[in-house]
Amino acid sequence: MLKKYLITAIIILIVSSISAYAQSDYDSLQILSQKAGKSLVDKKYDKALELYNLILEKDPEYYDAIKNLGIIYSAKGQPVKAKEYFLQAVKMNAVDFYVLNNLGVIYSNEGDSKTSVEYYEKALEVNPQNGLCLNNCAQELIKLRQNAKAIAYLHKSDSLEPDHAVTLFNLGNAYASSGNFPKAEEYYEKCIATGQITSELYYFLATTKKNLNKFDEAEDAYKKAIKHDSTNVNIHMSLGLLYMKMQNYENGLQQFNHVLTLDPSNINALISKGVAYSGIGDYNASDEILHTLFAKDSSYGYKMLDIIKAEYYKKQNNK
Repeated sequence: MLKKYLITAIIILIVSSISAYAQSDYDSLQILSQKAGKSLVDKKYDKALELYNLILEKDPEYYDAIKNLGIIYSAKGQPVKAKEYFLQAVKMNAVDFYVLNNLGVIYSNEGDSKTSVEYYEKALEVNPQNGLCLNNCAQELIKLRQNAKAIAYLHKSDSLEPDHAVTLFNLGNAYASSGNFPKAEEYYEKCIATGQITSELYYFLATTKKNLNKFDEAEDAYKKAIKHDSTNVNIHMSLGLLYMKMQNYENGLQQFNHVLTLDPSNINALISKGVAYSGIGDYNASDEILHTLFAKDSSYGYKMLDIIKAEYYKKQNNK
């Protein structure tokens, strides 16, 4: 009987020791996780990286370590490594909003809008009220020309947080992409009214007004865009082309010269400069540019001649 009790006591002791060891090991991981989390919050990424890797050595399935390694690599500008950990995390927990949204961001930055939308929409299944995710998803849908769906997401975001500048700007983009320029103009102007103004916003508004044949308003918007970003080649080029459409060749010439100062190899600006010289009657200067273009590539010279011909017929029709 004594022998039996002795064996039972030994078994209990062994089980207790195993349980105590397991609890001790768990406590050790918790302490490491807390230290790693603090390092992450303090943006001490290398220290956090070291601690989370130590955790995974002890427990390769420790979810928070895997997820947070994805966050760290994202913060360190290493999206390939970040994606590796986020994909591992999403296999373990398919309803973690943060992981799903981050995968959407990574695939967006890779130019894979289709996969990006898949992850954003999975994130929205978890948290349908997240305005940032709604906007992120809408931006990718616009790239995929799924404008109606993008607009629906953006109006939902606007209902959650009315008149947010990012949502209004994206609504302008979605309507412009769908060819509804009056609505695009409306939302770009609403965005301007919030005070969150950028050169890009004025540039898109100007292009929309140009498409609505509101040339004077488009000119004003392009000039405001230039005030916010005076070295942007696309804005100067677009304003120059607007002046050409208005048959204001001297102002167009001024913009094309500015583009060539910023970007001397810009062929489109050189072609447009040659057309502008022709428009103001300076045929010697126009011919000189034409010869330069033919010397570079005959297709450039023929393109300039085609535009000059179109400008000539436009002038004849306006007489």
